[in-house]
Amino acid sequence: KQWYQRRVRELKGKLSFGSRDKRPGRNNNFLHFTLLKWNVTTSDAVLRLSKLLNVKPKNFSYAGQKDKRGITSQRVSCRFLEPKRLAGINRRFFEATNEDEIFKFSYVMGDFEFNKSEIKLGDLSGNRFSVVLRDCEQTSVENLQCIRKLLLENGFLNYFGLQRFGNNGDTHEIGKLILKKDYQAVVEKILTPNEHTKRNVTDCLNQYKTSGDPSVALHMLSYKNSLEGLLLTSLSKDPTNFKGALKSLHYKQQTLYTHAYQSYVWNKVLSRRVREHGTAVLPGDLVWGEGDQVRHVSGEEVIQTDITQVLLPLPGYDVVLPDNCCREFFEEVLQGDGMSLEDFKGSLGKEFNVSGAYRNVVFKPTEFEFDIIKYNDENEKLISTDMDRILEKKFERLEKGDRTAVRLQFTLPKSCYATMLLREIRRHDGL
Repeated sequence: KQWYQRRVRELKGKLSFGSRDKRPGRNNNFLHFTLLKWNVTTSDAVLRLSKLLNVKPKNFSYAGQKDKRGITSQRVSCRFLEPKRLAGINRRFFEATNEDEIFKFSYVMGDFEFNKSEIKLGDLSGNRFSVVLRDCEQTSVENLQCIRKLLLENGFLNYFGLQRFGNNGDTHEIGKLILKKDYQAVVEKILTPNEHTKRNVTDCLNQYKTSGDPSVALHMLSYKNSLEGLLLTSLSKDPTNFKGALKSLHYKQQTLYTHAYQSYVWNKVLSRRVREHGTAVLPGDLVWGEGDQVRHVSGEEVIQTDITQVLLPLPGYDVVLPDNCCREFFEEVLQGDGMSLEDFKGSLGKEFNVSGAYRNVVFKPTEFEFDIIKYNDENEKLISTDMDRILEKKFERLEKGDRTAVRLQFTLPKSCYATMLLREIRRHDGL
């Protein structure tokens, strides 16, 4: 307890204010800060902060979503916010007297500085991961060296991970309904509780389903800036304006659904391509050309082209399709859902046009390190985290025990899922 109280006094300045803590000037309207979080997604952490600060969620922005399961850190920006307000929220963290109390909270903020620009989606080069795989008794250094060699030489299929599709695995279904402009079905699906919905929210949504009165249901919510709260607030004003209700959501939330549908189609096309052609380069495949433009691979170029150069488009109204069987795969998936590429244009207005993008079929990590560690307790901490570094707490443990774990460290580019790399690793014996 005394150690934690001493660290609190030492860290108050370090975490509360950065070296550039000055009020925003004419062109310094965005406060940038590091968000360290655990047991909560980035979007949920931002919603909690917006509630505590009485700031609209849309004022916050960040480069990408971090998972709930893990201790993660990332930069976040907020318009017209002073550091001392976030420092006030940090007080709960500082007042914790032991590690168990610290982990009752979900986040802490620091490294404040003002900037002329906000952080936008995609404003990152990649992500650094530290992961522990437990109960790997059958593995060996030789086995791991073989896996590392295969990954660095052959890479792994660059699928979108399951987290792309939400806790309930249905965000792509909502995205499809948005693109079909079936806004009533979208709202009804979002406002249908599932096994992951909190009890008080479930009671609210069941009330709405039973009574059909959004105002009555809204009064049952303590937090009106939640996804459900924003929809019900809009419907309370106009119960039949489902499109307007959707547009009341933050832009990132709306595009999350349509991007999930793009990812779903992309994954299905890649699965069929690999099933029928493996990882061979095909004539008519897409690769990057000059000036950030894509071009088709000719028959003569196939032998000179590596699979890591091959792209598949994320469907949209402004993408070039491969000039081979993959074009048919895209068309068949879309037609099976009653869709076409034209449906990706202007589903909720011009600002929500889904133009499409391109994604590498295979990715080869440039960095992948491992080591084998021994332990006894299944709950024993096996890796140092950013929390340890913030508290300047030396991570020490005896490398002894009857059980075996593998500690991995690797870096992936943005929008590349660590879960897909881990899936590839787990295919091998001993892991």
